[in-house]
Amino acid sequence: MEVHLRTPETLFNDPDRPVRYVVPDYQRRYVWKQEDQWEPLREDVLRLADQLVKPRRGRRQEPQPIVPHFLGSIVLMPTDDSASDVSTLAVVDGQQRLLTLQLMLDAARQQCAQRHPETARQLTALVRHRSADYGSDAGHEFKMMPSDDEDQRAYRDVMRGELRTETYESPLIIDAHKRFGDWFGRWLDERPREAGQRAAALYSALAHHLQIAAIELGAEDDEQIIFETLNSRGTPLRTFALVRNFLLSEARRQGADLKQLQRDHLSEFNLRWWVRETGTGRQRRSHADAFLHHWLTMKTTQEITLGQAFRCFKAYVANEYDGRIEQAAVDLSGYAKRYRELHMWDQTHDHLSVRFGNFIRRWNTLQADVFMPLILWLWAEDESDTRVSKAFAVLESYLIRRLICGLDTRGYPEMARQLLRRVKENPRKGADKSIEQHLLAVPDSPRERWPTDLEVIHRLESERLRGPVSATRTRMILEAIEMWFQASHWRTQGADLAKQRLTVEHILPQDWRNANWPAPKPDLATRRETAEDVRNRLLHSIGNLTLVPRQYNSKLARSTWTRKSELYGELSGDGPDGLKLNADLLRPPRASWPRVWNEEQIEKRSQRLARRVVKIWPRPS
Repeated sequence: MEVHLRTPETLFNDPDRPVRYVVPDYQRRYVWKQEDQWEPLREDVLRLADQLVKPRRGRRQEPQPIVPHFLGSIVLMPTDDSASDVSTLAVVDGQQRLLTLQLMLDAARQQCAQRHPETARQLTALVRHRSADYGSDAGHEFKMMPSDDEDQRAYRDVMRGELRTETYESPLIIDAHKRFGDWFGRWLDERPREAGQRAAALYSALAHHLQIAAIELGAEDDEQIIFETLNSRGTPLRTFALVRNFLLSEARRQGADLKQLQRDHLSEFNLRWWVRETGTGRQRRSHADAFLHHWLTMKTTQEITLGQAFRCFKAYVANEYDGRIEQAAVDLSGYAKRYRELHMWDQTHDHLSVRFGNFIRRWNTLQADVFMPLILWLWAEDESDTRVSKAFAVLESYLIRRLICGLDTRGYPEMARQLLRRVKENPRKGADKSIEQHLLAVPDSPRERWPTDLEVIHRLESERLRGPVSATRTRMILEAIEMWFQASHWRTQGADLAKQRLTVEHILPQDWRNANWPAPKPDLATRRETAEDVRNRLLHSIGNLTLVPRQYNSKLARSTWTRKSELYGELSGDGPDGLKLNADLLRPPRASWPRVWNEEQIEKRSQRLARRVVKIWPRPS
């Protein structure tokens, strides 16, 4: 291993050593962005260029030492690939800064082409090889090349100035080139009469006053270990990047076709969706890292911390696949496609059953991500299987009944692993019974129990639903009741409520004192609660809640019961958007509509809806 302090001039235009830099397949795509990386780099380069511009005539200026700007380190390794006299070095680490540097150099070249051709020729030598060096292979004309096919297409086109009209999958490469070009062009034009001098200063700043620590590995160095070590401290690459590196590195050692492995089994992870973040708060991570964690939990049924994921993956591949990398990649990519479909069900749900689509929507609303390994394992087998659908229904009942009863969720990770072990120990066809029997047998504790019908009904009849249950989850429960009404009473197929902009409405207004609603009757008072306390508790119960289109909010806000009942009547029609939850609220015909809406009416409706809820989410006795 050798370490050298390099400048772009010595990296890209060493006359004694023409070099081409390639990014290995295991590296991620180009991800640097304007605010975090491009703008700070622009400021550093233009600060240097300003220092290098000679002062105007007549102005005396004390010469000041120019301190080079250090860009960081890169790790390079020789490869067997070569084109004519050009050596090829693989960029083991640091490809983001090296690729950005090339885009920046070429953007300056294009801006100087019309203003100062001599400087443009100097910059050309930093981004392109002479044709004599790379011969007839146009793929080797550039000093550096990304690994991903789409990144390569965008890179070639923008460096050649041949951008096409179609959309690119890699707009960051094009955006970076354009931004640097705009910034450099404006700086050069600040003093049009001194364009040549400013162009020379810009070239000097870029070529001679930026520094990079280049770590060059020898044949005896293990780039896999170095790659992992470099990313084990500070701000590491995402865990899945280490996994991808491991797969391709091991595949190369086993003599596998890397291009085929990348194309057939790992291309799924080239989608930008995988680098987007998921989760909340301190648990936010990329979809790729989250999937890896769920996949390992599904395979091992053991608790795995985020820091253990990469080590566990290597151990699992060694033990379960006997180190056969291609088999591991096939398994990983197969589950990955299912995982992405689960998260994007609203865009791809046409092929899913209505029942399964409803389950996924409700599960996402509950944010019960710890059950993903169980759901992924069941669905990857066959999402259309009746027993699997029943297993999802059992799990949904367990989660929503516990939600309604306000029970603790801290035991969910262990429960999810217990259920996964149970279904894997039994044939898949018995998944629904396995889950049901396990949930019925758990201890009667707040962390584990499956609430009974009596518990759920009591909670809905007498307790607040809004408050312990968020507005989004309350809407989910009310939508399920609406679908029950539509499918069971009026229609054979429930409307797609997910496409309607519905919101939760309090029938008796929360601000009832300022809405000219009658005060509660004094006889509502008990030993523990005043009449107002009883009202304030019941107004958040399920009997006082309904669904309305969002545009009705302002019409209903503080309206009287007479006005509200008229609007609810409009919303309960037989048209495609008719809401049967409101029809049940009014109990047609019109002559029998409640003349007043008070605590008695709320309690009666809560009883009716509670009986519906335990039928929607049943639990065996």
